[in-house]
Amino acid sequence: MRKITLFVFLSISVFSQNEERLDSILFSEMLAIHHSDFQKKSTLDFHRGNFEASEEYFSSFVDLKLKGTILDNFKVYSFDQKVNSIYDIKKPIYLMSYASWCIPSNGEIEALDKLVEENSDWMDFVLILWDKKEDAMKFSKQFHRDIRVLYVNELYNTETKTIKMLKHKLGVPVSLTISGDKTVLNIRKNTQVHPSVDVDVATLACYDDISEDILLLQKYESF
Repeated sequence: MRKITLFVFLSISVFSQNEERLDSILFSEMLAIHHSDFQKKSTLDFHRGNFEASEEYFSSFVDLKLKGTILDNFKVYSFDQKVNSIYDIKKPIYLMSYASWCIPSNGEIEALDKLVEENSDWMDFVLILWDKKEDAMKFSKQFHRDIRVLYVNELYNTETKTIKMLKHKLGVPVSLTISGDKTVLNIRKNTQVHPSVDVDVATLACYDDISEDILLLQKYESF
């Protein structure tokens, strides 16, 4: 009976459109509670060479624990040196967590260019870089001009656990699909296509995967 009651409570919390959302579970809370168990199981399989099982643990962790949580509000820096709150972004968000030492997948930049052109009127594409401002500026030049670029320099950052969790517990590059009311609809590791694959084929693969996340946003926002 307790399990049924809890399920009903979570269902109401997750899908409530109330702006206050005081009864909802925060992303950081669920990540803090359940990540260590996921990490142990995933790491054990990874070291055993069972890479597919390790990836499956990540997907299960996202599906069972993180989807439906509410993204915490946190501050990041923009290139104009002003501090921006993530809640200041009112549109649905495709949030990419990256670092300048990462190399975008074959076809990823091209796919994003198309998707930004097709969808930026109703949603925001946001790139968070875990770097110094200079490195973030240099790296971000390869992305579409309409992608909102934010950065976090961990050496000077005084912001709470939430943004550090995005990098250290989920890894990079990873993308989060966030609704307008800040519900986490999906989290996935970015598609990786080998450089030897034809760029058109690679672009289509990346385009299809990101499009699935955008479709989640469209359905949630009732477009």
